[in-house]
Amino acid sequence: MNWNEILFWLLKSGLFFFILITACAYYTLAERKVAGFIQDRKGPNRAGFWGLLQPLADGIKFLTKEEVFPVQVNKVMYLIAPAISMTCAIMAWSVVPLGGQIPLPSWLQEKTGLTFLDLQIANPDTGILFLFAISSLAVYGIIIAGWASNNKYSLLGAVRSTAQMISYELPLGMSVVSIVILSGSLRLTDISASQVGLWNIFKLPGFIAFCLFVVAMFAETNRLPFDLAEAESELVVGFHTEYGAFKFALFFIAEYMNMITMSCVVTLLFFGGYQVPFGILEGHVLQPLFGLVFFLGKVLFLPFCFYGYDGPSPVSVMIN
Repeated sequence: MNWNEILFWLLKSGLFFFILITACAYYTLAERKVAGFIQDRKGPNRAGFWGLLQPLADGIKFLTKEEVFPVQVNKVMYLIAPAISMTCAIMAWSVVPLGGQIPLPSWLQEKTGLTFLDLQIANPDTGILFLFAISSLAVYGIIIAGWASNNKYSLLGAVRSTAQMISYELPLGMSVVSIVILSGSLRLTDISASQVGLWNIFKLPGFIAFCLFVVAMFAETNRLPFDLAEAESELVVGFHTEYGAFKFALFFIAEYMNMITMSCVVTLLFFGGYQVPFGILEGHVLQPLFGLVFFLGKVLFLPFCFYGYDGPSPVSVMIN
């Protein structure tokens, strides 16, 4: 691997991280807008046109707030915990493919030594296994945050969250096993490619696996109705009660990164991934770009199922 290849890989990784962090920022805005619509109010509408600069304003606020350390905390562990959660969220995203291979122009092939551009950072043979293995490590960030805070509410919230995440990893894994058997591979690209003719959700165990996966996904991401770890009436806000400013922002961003990553995984496992329906444009040079558009369209729809306000979301109705 020459320096051009390394530089190209670093630029691609930086671009993917920028896409993820931007998606998280505007996901929070979309969530607040939907909440406002459900509750008959406008939501954020002061920062920029229609509130579109609200995520930027929130980011500046978190970065410029004073870093406060409560007296009773274990400072080293207190700082490590949000870094663990953020790192796990980014690493899980690294194996998610956003589309197929895009052919590179000849001048770029000469400089990088690459023929195609893969729309993912890494494509290991154990893609889906790697993703869930990394996601499970995020439990350490949560339990360390609760323990290092030396606060009973934080510790109880961390124990609740950890117990819930570990408990629901088993049904999450069981639902994925059926899809792996159907596709014959652990690679997310192969799982997506196996759905060219028919999506996995329409195959025999697919719908059952989908329902099981979605319920477990809600529990893994601590969303309603599985928000026991953040029960305001009992535990204030859970394991990050003692966190503020940029440290709290890391937990906040990691949670939304996990939701976006899980939305991508649902699309790849059950809804054909980035495959263009009915074999349209098969073999055409624009097929990867259209596949990216179809993939993002499905992914952008799925996060709305996470909303669990006064108005019922489709999944909350299914769970209840």
